[in-house]
Amino acid sequence: MLDCDESAALVHAQEGPSVGDWTSNFIAGTLGGVAGLCVGHPWDTVKVRLQSKELSSKYSGTWNCFSTILKQEKVKGLYKGMASPMVGVALVNALLFGVYGFFMDIQMANPTDDPTLLQIFLAGTGSGVVNSFISCPMELSKIRLQNQDQGSMSGGGTNKTFYKGPMDCFKQTYRQGGLRACYRGLWSTILRETSYGPYFLSYEIFCRALTPEGQRTQDLSSSRLVVAGGFAGIAGWLSTYPTDVIKTRIQSQHDSIPKAQQYKGVWDCARQLYKEEGMRVFFKGVNATVIRAFPCNAATFLVYSLAMRAMMPASNEALA
Repeated sequence: MLDCDESAALVHAQEGPSVGDWTSNFIAGTLGGVAGLCVGHPWDTVKVRLQSKELSSKYSGTWNCFSTILKQEKVKGLYKGMASPMVGVALVNALLFGVYGFFMDIQMANPTDDPTLLQIFLAGTGSGVVNSFISCPMELSKIRLQNQDQGSMSGGGTNKTFYKGPMDCFKQTYRQGGLRACYRGLWSTILRETSYGPYFLSYEIFCRALTPEGQRTQDLSSSRLVVAGGFAGIAGWLSTYPTDVIKTRIQSQHDSIPKAQQYKGVWDCARQLYKEEGMRVFFKGVNATVIRAFPCNAATFLVYSLAMRAMMPASNEALA
């Protein structure tokens, strides 16, 4: 899932908002997504570094990677590549509101009925597939910027191209291989983004489990939503995590690399990774992903709740 995946829970938590409510939810959800991104991006950088073939050997583990980046590249190093998903927060948030609602509408004969778990799963999966076409180029830019360590920036690392920012990355990538190069790793992105299905499903299951008898899931307190979102985030990521590793490896490759040395696709990449590094490679960086789930959701829901209270004072009691 994209860095701002926690906003998906905010989308799922809404109950058929009107036009005015949709606007408030969209604004609050976007602000919450930005907050979650600011809190979680450092751990995403750690995850990507540990997944990288060239850089992972430099680190002995999650905490060593985090402390090494902080020591050598300062705080700025942990936030490399954040501009790309930051721009995409609002777009992804709007897309999720629309696409998830569309897939729910076409499945439900009566909009007032509670959706089944299967309907929630299918709507979430469909949302992820559509979201892939937005997230793929943003993820490519983010990953390549995150993989620029001090060595590559000074000319001594494995990355031969130094990107000055996301737009420069897009320009250089497009110059090397056109639009197709910007969508490198699309199929692996689609496979990874199907995790929205398990994410929405597990989020609903946790919400139902945490809802007191006689109440609705929409009335859950922010603290319980954070717990549900945190566990759902972990479940969602674990459901397709190996494809995230494959995606990182594919998108890390530049078009300047000879065709014979490039991965030919998802299966070819998976086969080579297993042959060279064994089964463990498919779970590199998973600790960083688990660590970021709860603080990300806490920041997302806190800012979302505060924003909704500021824009809709009458809803304070429901969001408390």
